[in-house]
Amino acid sequence: MISAVLERVQWMSLLEMGCGPGANLVNIVKRFPKKQVGGIDVNPEAIAMAAEVFHGAFLKVGSVEDIMMSDNSSDIVLSDMCLIYVGPRKIDQVITEIKRVSRNYVVFCEFHSESWLARMKLRMFSGLYAYNYRKLLERHGFYDINLIKMPDSAWPEGDETQRQFGYIMLAKVPKRK
Repeated sequence: MISAVLERVQWMSLLEMGCGPGANLVNIVKRFPKKQVGGIDVNPEAIAMAAEVFHGAFLKVGSVEDIMMSDNSSDIVLSDMCLIYVGPRKIDQVITEIKRVSRNYVVFCEFHSESWLARMKLRMFSGLYAYNYRKLLERHGFYDINLIKMPDSAWPEGDETQRQFGYIMLAKVPKRK
């Protein structure tokens, strides 16, 4: 599904936040062989594994709160179930940092809900975070925000959390002055 969303837009470079050992990046490179991909993850072992597959790619150990990259350095910033671990005290800082390094788009595969109560229940029972991404991204100046509900068939049977909250968001990065 990520690749289908990436086909909607023009891009040459992509940076994945929370890339782990690079499973998404492998699929993206197969589908888009001429594109530049890279990733950041807090786990040094995951980055070491990704480096064995992606020789010469930009792969760094780091946090989404402080991305050690230049402004406007990647056409797309991707996050796949990375922001579900970022609490409300830090989410604005993280979105600001993602916006800083992204040149054109963000693609988030995250937990989304417009219901405050549903988000609070998720937090209480799982420890994971969902956000109202339309409001959150609008507050940070993003536009052309597309929320795509992930179909039930995208998740293993019995994974009700993913089925209820799983969305892909595609949004255009605000113009810089």
